[in-house]
Amino acid sequence: MNYKKIYRDKDHSGAYLFFGKEKYLIENAVGYLLNKYVKGTEAFNYTKFKGSEAKVEDIISACETYPVMNDKKIVLVRDLVDFLSENDLKDSFYDFLDNLSDFVILIFWDTGNLKKTTKFYKEFHKKDRDMDFAKLSMPDLNNFVKGYFIRKGKDIKPSEVSLFIEESGYNSKNEDVSLLDLKTEMDKIASHAKDKKITREDISSSITENIDTNIFRFLDAMMNRNTEVAIIELHNLYKLSEASLKIFTMIIRQVKNFLFYKILSEKNMSQVEIMNKMEVSKFEFDKKIKMKERNFTKEFLIDFYDELIKADELFKTSSIDEKVIMETLIIKYCNDF
Repeated sequence: MNYKKIYRDKDHSGAYLFFGKEKYLIENAVGYLLNKYVKGTEAFNYTKFKGSEAKVEDIISACETYPVMNDKKIVLVRDLVDFLSENDLKDSFYDFLDNLSDFVILIFWDTGNLKKTTKFYKEFHKKDRDMDFAKLSMPDLNNFVKGYFIRKGKDIKPSEVSLFIEESGYNSKNEDVSLLDLKTEMDKIASHAKDKKITREDISSSITENIDTNIFRFLDAMMNRNTEVAIIELHNLYKLSEASLKIFTMIIRQVKNFLFYKILSEKNMSQVEIMNKMEVSKFEFDKKIKMKERNFTKEFLIDFYDELIKADELFKTSSIDEKVIMETLIIKYCNDF
């Protein structure tokens, strides 16, 4: 069920499943319900549980306790996958969910990609209580971008909205760009724009461009096995206030794209065919892949991609700090002749 049902319904009660890629939209929906039903009484009528700590009996108790000086109360269980892994849910729990009092709104927030084959998902789906906060369609995305800039006190023309969306990579199938990422970009653009109207120049100076530039410099240093410069460029990326894991993801994606382009180019495919096969936007293809890939040899990309995959495995299976793993990778690779 599309998440917009939350805003269309005049009244809310019972259990809901919130899931999907857009954390920003989920946060807004939770905020909307809190503001509508328990504003000013949150201390008495809003209960939050972490999935890893929540027990079935605690959730039942919270839902059965009457609201205080209010008609409604809200109970939120975040990190649903953790909750399901820690609790063996019986049929009696699902019966309980089906018979919640009208005064309670129970929200299960999936932050871990709940499988749609699970009994839990199916129970909510068959009752139209599964709220999907998926990536926005193009019309909704256009409205979101324009509206956000307006709330920032800025004007932006449709052509500039389209340019921003294309540069952001939001609609690229193989790029995990979210509305939170777009919000960060728009905050940056709005704060640096000299005039009320957002221009193409304002957009082109977005922080993403700075990150990309640093990534290209980092990869160049790695190809030349320059340990000192590679570590400096890595630290420059960290200074951009990006999470270290996200930086790693962006690096591995860029290497993968360069390598994919080189492999496809050897197959006598047209540039349009290559772009469609890679499932990237025209802007990204022209400005971030074609213009830069020639700086890196295929041998380097294959070799370094293998090292990145090994580092990714360390990220997932060890407790070693991500920055330490990256710096160790740099030193090992640059000195392994």
